[in-house]
Amino acid sequence: MLYAVLVSDDLSHPAPPAGTNLALPPGDPTARCLLRQAQGAFQKWPEGFAGFRASVACETPHGMVIGQVTVAPPDRVDVTCDDPDLRTRLRDMLWGITIDRTPRFFDDGDGRFPISFGDGHDDALGRPVNVLARLGQCRYWIDGSARIRQVECIARGLRVLTTFEAFTRATPGRILPTQTTTCTWDLASGALLSSESLHASHRRIEHVWLPSARRISRNPGRSSVVISFDAHELL
Repeated sequence: MLYAVLVSDDLSHPAPPAGTNLALPPGDPTARCLLRQAQGAFQKWPEGFAGFRASVACETPHGMVIGQVTVAPPDRVDVTCDDPDLRTRLRDMLWGITIDRTPRFFDDGDGRFPISFGDGHDDALGRPVNVLARLGQCRYWIDGSARIRQVECIARGLRVLTTFEAFTRATPGRILPTQTTTCTWDLASGALLSSESLHASHRRIEHVWLPSARRISRNPGRSSVVISFDAHELL
């Protein structure tokens, strides 16, 4: 998953109701505004988008696997192919894309929680912005062009670090990631659990940006998988 990693699992839970005794630190309006702008820079699907279907071809270490996919936001992802493990992997990937691309108000996500600037500044990654969510914390690094360059989420015993290394322009003022690395560690032991590099391309069909191809490399010691989508058809 890409942008789905930006919001840890606890953001799907309701925020504490007004009047509870849970003390939350004050937020920073400037940090909130910057994060709202940076998250808004990612290209979304249009409001009311019904979905798409496409053929899929996957180059795996064991050969080529072909199939069909259907995606219908907000919650339908159907994958047909003969490899059960690949079918699960495709379904998870498309579910992550659906979460990333489905429009959502900022105040329904990170905006429900205290947001403030973190300490320090990195010339390449930008300024850190912290979100204190209900069950953990997310830290975003936002560069001088108001683009999210790195995200660190700590929750449920895991530390997940996602780095956006390259983007492509979509509609005016919007971007899509084309090169991303995601690493996951066990928080208690510090052990690296997984590392994944993703190269992605995108296709525009009738003002909708859809996945075109993805090369996924997982470490340690796992071969790359190349996934190509073709014959896109809007629903």
